[in-house]
Amino acid sequence: MEYRELNEKRRSINFFDPSVKIEAIEIRSIYEQAKLAPSSFNFQPWKVLVAHTPETKARLREASLNQPKVTEASAVLVLFGHTSQYREADDVFQDKIDHGQMKPEHVPGTVKMAENLYEGREDAFASRNVGLFAMNFMLAALDAGWETHPMDGFEVDRVREVFGLDRKYLPVMMIAIGKLKPGVELFPRSMRRDFDQVFNFR
Repeated sequence: MEYRELNEKRRSINFFDPSVKIEAIEIRSIYEQAKLAPSSFNFQPWKVLVAHTPETKARLREASLNQPKVTEASAVLVLFGHTSQYREADDVFQDKIDHGQMKPEHVPGTVKMAENLYEGREDAFASRNVGLFAMNFMLAALDAGWETHPMDGFEVDRVREVFGLDRKYLPVMMIAIGKLKPGVELFPRSMRRDFDQVFNFR
């Protein structure tokens, strides 16, 4: 699909067909496109845990205001932001060195620059970057024939408990993925503000 068609077709789906399963290989294929999202310094500070089994989805639903789509969707991706990724990016720097984009002696200075930018603002750093990845993932999923719904209605600490991750990982959002439930008709797309209501040139 062309971008314009993807953008116009993408909707946030509330009602998923619970009989439809999605395989890990399909999520992997979507990721191969989604991972091209931009990120600060190319740090890619995101980690995704997939609620795929009925047991995990049930636990996640309890931590997500009991929203039915958590258990009805084929899977729910929980997107965590790695709040200190800028200190753990050896693979990113090595890639730049291997491709002649950076000299090894410049790595400490770049890390220091990132620390100056993000220390004390770790949650914002993680959230902004995860948001870029999330949008890319939803468009890539639609291109592969899957519907999605971004979700931020959940209890952060309870979601952490479900997956038992280190606290350096911040739950930023969830993405339910699956197929539209048969017989469900979507409402017309909600209004979007006009250009002049949003943009102001100075």
